[in-house]
Amino acid sequence: MKCLSFLCWMFLITYSGIISGQEKNSSSFNQSPATVDIKDSTLHVMTGDSLQISLDSIPVTTKPAPQDTSVALPGKPQLPPIEIPGEKDSIVSVSDSVPKITIIGLADPLDTLPNKIYAYHVLDKNSFARLQVGIDTTLARFEINNPVMRNYYAGAYLGNAGLSYYPIGFDARQRPSDFLFADNISIYMHIPEETKYYQTQMPYTLIDYSSAGSKAQNESILSLVHTQNVNKRWNVGLSYDILSSVGQYLNQNASDNAFTLFSAYRGSQYSMYTNFNWNNVRMKENGGIADLSNFDTTKVSPADYTVRSSAGKTILINRSFYLMHSYSFKKLNLWNRNASKDSINVSRFTLVQTFKYEWNKREFSDTATYLNKTPYFGTTNTSDSIHFRRIFNHFELMFKEQSRNKFTAGFSVGILNEFDRWNNNIIPDSVGISYSPYTPSGSGWGMDLPPISRIDTIITYRATEKQINTALTGRFFNHTGRYLNWDFNGRFYFTGYKLGNLNINGTVQIHYFTRKGRNSLLLGGSIENAKPSYFLNHYASNLLSWDNDFNASQEIRLRGEFIVPHRQFKAGVYLSQLNNYVYINSSAVPEQASELLMTGTAFVEKDIKWWKLGFRFRLYGQYSSNNNIIPLPAFAGYQSTYFEAWLVPKVLRMQLGWDFNYNTKYYAYSYAPSSGMFYLQEDQKIGGYPFFDVFLNFQIKRARIFVKTEGLNTLLTPLGKEYFMVYRYPLNEMRVKFGVSWAFYD
Repeated sequence: MKCLSFLCWMFLITYSGIISGQEKNSSSFNQSPATVDIKDSTLHVMTGDSLQISLDSIPVTTKPAPQDTSVALPGKPQLPPIEIPGEKDSIVSVSDSVPKITIIGLADPLDTLPNKIYAYHVLDKNSFARLQVGIDTTLARFEINNPVMRNYYAGAYLGNAGLSYYPIGFDARQRPSDFLFADNISIYMHIPEETKYYQTQMPYTLIDYSSAGSKAQNESILSLVHTQNVNKRWNVGLSYDILSSVGQYLNQNASDNAFTLFSAYRGSQYSMYTNFNWNNVRMKENGGIADLSNFDTTKVSPADYTVRSSAGKTILINRSFYLMHSYSFKKLNLWNRNASKDSINVSRFTLVQTFKYEWNKREFSDTATYLNKTPYFGTTNTSDSIHFRRIFNHFELMFKEQSRNKFTAGFSVGILNEFDRWNNNIIPDSVGISYSPYTPSGSGWGMDLPPISRIDTIITYRATEKQINTALTGRFFNHTGRYLNWDFNGRFYFTGYKLGNLNINGTVQIHYFTRKGRNSLLLGGSIENAKPSYFLNHYASNLLSWDNDFNASQEIRLRGEFIVPHRQFKAGVYLSQLNNYVYINSSAVPEQASELLMTGTAFVEKDIKWWKLGFRFRLYGQYSSNNNIIPLPAFAGYQSTYFEAWLVPKVLRMQLGWDFNYNTKYYAYSYAPSSGMFYLQEDQKIGGYPFFDVFLNFQIKRARIFVKTEGLNTLLTPLGKEYFMVYRYPLNEMRVKFGVSWAFYD
């Protein structure tokens, strides 16, 4: 009841006019050439046939002839309008080849045109602007429905959809979050800052469904989105994602559910974005194949292999409420009493507040141990749980750009607060040897475990920690320049566990124009000095436990990208310098490196169209100064070839082709189910093995259908059975998938 009263009180406070920016616990370089998600103020979106193009949030001030901005249909490339902040109803078209992007001031209204649908994100790190995104209606990569492979061109997972994963490209890996146990499954969850909002003149519904395998080993994925406007300025909607996958190997089931209610209101002075998220992730943890020595020569069905655990299970529950709202002050017309009453009379000063309540719980249970560790509580019957709660507030005063000037800049200053609480519980089995009730000394984290007792009681090991982190924030930006834009922002914590943490990052974009459109050179970088995540220092469970006092780590990351949209070409370089880097060693526990580490990534992305044939290339080369600490494949690549044609003009479109993934051999990570984290291994190199899928896509009006054979490579006997991405976790053998996507908006 107290919690309910507190939330109601906070909700009333947030509607009193106090305002805030947006925060997301991720590294400043959470976008990389190996990822397709829009997660950064430097935008990476899919265009046409899914060429990943880096775009910026720059309204173009020229005003050529208006263009249609309705939901894109195949064969009809479209450019959305730009509404310049501070100019009411000043909708103009983009004059260059920047597709599907609109930036609107946070407090400025966006009028929907008749029979139009808009989808957009409120940009993290760019809380005063909105990014219009395309509603996916093309056949480009439509057949790839595995969330990991859909979002990462180079990703590794535990062989079955819905289980833990990690990106192979180092620059796609985020710095461990404050609740790092969800980092390797977050792609199956709805994240508040990544919510997609809509503005629509009619109800809009999108249904995606796919299925694979036999009934006993079925994989089903369902995605539902419905949204509609209550009135001109207020939109509400919901999204629901269900992933259920049994898998071909024993005890490999996954059942993931993510549900979101969202709403957006956009007025001339006041705007509001809010969402409530309900995430449940349930995974069976089999620990991988028990004996790999004969795996390559044994000819049995996947269900006949012995796995290391038949009872392992992980449950992760996440609940969150998010509210970001802003208020722009009116101008004081002291010197211009005859100003037009019809003009927008809003100043450049805006107050923004972001409030977020987040609650996380992870439970792990098992009856086996397979990390060559003696259970700390004397029994293999494990039942561990971790809780993490955060109440987050960010208040920001922003001075927006004046888009009508040739040269202008904006800035903001703010303060944020994080009230965090951690709980750790261990409940061993009471049968046999047990322990007397125990209250740990100090913080309760670490190796100070109780002595053995013959008292037949159930012991609960419990530890609780609270911290209040407070930081100053600031930004300096220009997003309205035609040839030059920049965005620099920083954050410094001066209280709490994060005391002394400093993060500064920036991006500069230089543009030049040709008759075919705009080309861009992007230069970016970040400097971060931060203490490792709390759970990397303190953690206790029945199978894994540590109590560390790691030094703050320093990261310097640089990137450069060259983008030519009209040629569907992109190339770039990412560099990282890491000091006091914390990694998970071969014993599945955190360790801090004593040496300076360097990583590098060079990539080329190119789409080619010739006649009715299409070719898509994503090629990445990587370097690690110490592969014993940061193992990386020297090369990773994705290639797709397809034939595309209209079978019935403007009615039925067909696409037939194959997808191909490959990376060179390296010591890919192993996986610790008890912590849900990947760790180093040097027993076997993984890679050097091609993965093939053949697909057939159709589009009939607003419906899309795919049929594909996944894992054709497993039928190629000369290649052997080396179809692994993670040590001990083989991928599913060949199976047939089908799926359908249908949009309704009439």
